[in-house]
Amino acid sequence: MSALDWTLVAIVALSALFGAMRGFVGVVASIVGWLLAGWAALRFGATVAVLLSGGHDPSLGQLFAGYASSFLGVLLVVAAVAWVTRKLLQAVGLSALDRAMGLGLGVARGWLVGAVVVLLLGLTAIPREPDWQSSAVVPIFKPVARWLTAWLPDWVAERVDLGDGAAARPAGAAPLPDLPAPATDRSTG
Repeated sequence: MSALDWTLVAIVALSALFGAMRGFVGVVASIVGWLLAGWAALRFGATVAVLLSGGHDPSLGQLFAGYASSFLGVLLVVAAVAWVTRKLLQAVGLSALDRAMGLGLGVARGWLVGAVVVLLLGLTAIPREPDWQSSAVVPIFKPVARWLTAWLPDWVAERVDLGDGAAARPAGAAPLPDLPAPATDRSTG
């Protein structure tokens, strides 16, 4: 096995290990917490900053404090809910199930991250290297990497080469909407 194979195996193994250590509830709470915290900061950060300024125009420091406190506040609430949920699962004897499901979610997350790595490497010359061509692990990630190209803009997807001669974007892939080209100002003045 090549260094590329070992790297992909390590990505999945570490993700699975962290998933088992944190448990399903911990992994899901982490993902949900970050998403909710980001949303809350964007939605309520300015309002909190105005409250911190006493109803006046907030300073730069107060703006930072408003956004940061909104973000961290939601993150702490979600972490507390996850902690209570894990304690309840332990109390009823389901912590082993939580960890097993966390392991499964960790494997799925690692597989997705590995597919993203394969996709990104498909934008380089690495797929033409002998280690890629003889890899035992890369083919496991190629179907997901190919599927992910459907979410890329055409100008990126057409440059993806996964080293097997197949089009990176399958024929039945969902088309992306046609967007107008950005306007460019070609005037020299």
